[in-house]
Amino acid sequence: MPKKLLVILIAAICSSAWAEEPDTLAEITVTATRAEANVKQAPSSVSIITRKEIGQKGAENVLDAIRATPGITLQGIGSGGRKTISLRGMESKHTLLLLDGKRLPASNDVIGPNTDYQYDWIPVEQIERIEVVRGPMSVLYGSDALGGVINIITRKPSQALSGSTKLTSHLASGDAGGDGNDLELNLSGGVRDNLQLSIGGQQSRRSAVASQLDSHQSAIEGKEKQQISLRVDWQPAAGHNVTLEHSAGQENRWYNTITRTNTTYQSSYDIDRQETSLGWKGSLGKTTSSLRAYQSSVDITNHATAPGTATDPQTLQDTVVEGNTRFAIGDKHFITTGLEHRTERLENPKLAGGKDDISLKSAYVQDEIEVSKRTHVTLGVRQDEHQTFGGETSPRISVVRDVNANLTLKASYGHGFRAPTIKQVSPGYAFQTGKIIIKSSPDLQPETNDAMELGANYTHGKLNLNAAVFDNKVKNLIDTRLNKTLVGGVQEWVYANTHEARLQGTEVSADLNIRDGLTLNTSYQYLDAKDGDGQRLDRRPRHTLATGVAWEKHGWKTHLQMEHLADQTIASPTTGVLSDVPDYTLWNAGVRKTVAKHLEVGVGIENLTDVRLEEKSTAFRHEEYPRTVRLELKGDF
Repeated sequence: MPKKLLVILIAAICSSAWAEEPDTLAEITVTATRAEANVKQAPSSVSIITRKEIGQKGAENVLDAIRATPGITLQGIGSGGRKTISLRGMESKHTLLLLDGKRLPASNDVIGPNTDYQYDWIPVEQIERIEVVRGPMSVLYGSDALGGVINIITRKPSQALSGSTKLTSHLASGDAGGDGNDLELNLSGGVRDNLQLSIGGQQSRRSAVASQLDSHQSAIEGKEKQQISLRVDWQPAAGHNVTLEHSAGQENRWYNTITRTNTTYQSSYDIDRQETSLGWKGSLGKTTSSLRAYQSSVDITNHATAPGTATDPQTLQDTVVEGNTRFAIGDKHFITTGLEHRTERLENPKLAGGKDDISLKSAYVQDEIEVSKRTHVTLGVRQDEHQTFGGETSPRISVVRDVNANLTLKASYGHGFRAPTIKQVSPGYAFQTGKIIIKSSPDLQPETNDAMELGANYTHGKLNLNAAVFDNKVKNLIDTRLNKTLVGGVQEWVYANTHEARLQGTEVSADLNIRDGLTLNTSYQYLDAKDGDGQRLDRRPRHTLATGVAWEKHGWKTHLQMEHLADQTIASPTTGVLSDVPDYTLWNAGVRKTVAKHLEVGVGIENLTDVRLEEKSTAFRHEEYPRTVRLELKGDF
């Protein structure tokens, strides 16, 4: 998308004067500007997955919850059927995952490329909503947000005593596996008028699924996990809130695979998660401020029944201290400014001394300008100082114009970056597998993205339409390159800023309340993703279509969901050769019934047509659960 086109459209939006007062109130986001903002007027494209929608899907984790959201596809990563998030075609390492605005450790890239441990930090029943912000958000959130941000927002403790229990059973068709059970418990209430407490827990297990091509191997790994969380909210004075939180979880995963000599063995992972945070938020007049410190850690130990195949134990820890203030200058400027200090520490035997850490210091400022009642401009800039590569500046500009009561136009530019990981830059790091040695490169530069977007929102009665075109120019992507060949044919590879990519596309989505209780939603994405040489990037479907229908009346709740992915190519993990893979469509359906005032039962069918990806093509690097009946029993008070 030429920059001249962006400038012309911004000018057109600013000069437009045809308008009416909007007659509908859109959803509210707190992620796009670090303050409450109407989604329709937010400076970025935002989707919100509500608690109700998550329940309709029968989601097990965050990945399930955000499937079929505009701009999102899931990419297979090869180990045990694992999947990660791709936002507008960007890799998962380019999307920052937040829990109530707090960073979650980026285990998918720092610990290893075949991990998805960041998606199971919170039981689904504790989620209030999930906000998906598409486009670079480094201006507010720093490193890793060059493709966008996903913010998981949990339920706040209530003053009145309340609680819920949910039991879910999965019954998979056939004899390959995939059965499971899940129990979640939550309790919340006020200890005093100014003190609230909530506690939640989860126990779940789901068996591994055997491959249809080789029953001795696993297409999907088995999982067993236990989690507990505690939150205390205290209001020491009017307008002030102090929050203390702690969560802990243990998870075990296992799958069968083969060695290079075709010997079958079992690989299992013990994953321990911990997070503790203490924060304050207060307001005085039109000024609000917050201060928070938190530490998150994930510890991973691999066991294998075949000698010499287990990977090294690793511990990743993030320690963050951050603060921000929001205030008004007159009645036209709303300023948000903040500071952040983050230390990332990794313990790994291959690092010099067995561990290393990297620190980042950041400052940012954002100005939301009300040019007129119908025109808003958002300007922002952030400066990050990294102890290894130095500084990185991340600007953003956005213009939003309410053309009339129904139509809103948006135009934006943003810059994002992702800092190299500890393994990639730590002096002395070296990892050897077979005759290949991979070494660090302390001189690496950050990966960057310069993105432009043009969007429109149209509402009329019970119809809500959104459309956007986007253009991401990604530079300095980090990969490995051959440095030299040593004695005995051993190859030495080093991390390097090797290539570029361009990801362009279009998103269209529609929500329609057909009649009372009956709703339809649909979204489509066209994606053109290529590297600097014009070659297609793998695992990026050109066409993604999702449609859902839901009906709710007289205590009954039903839904039908379809997801279609087409025109996709996947690279071999050993040779890199691209292969076209067949299109496929997934169907899910469910029905729930309120049988008593505080009791609901439900039944659902996941993967209704029993799609098995490995039977379609061996190039697929993940698998879907076989057709599965899901039974739910939920009680609350």
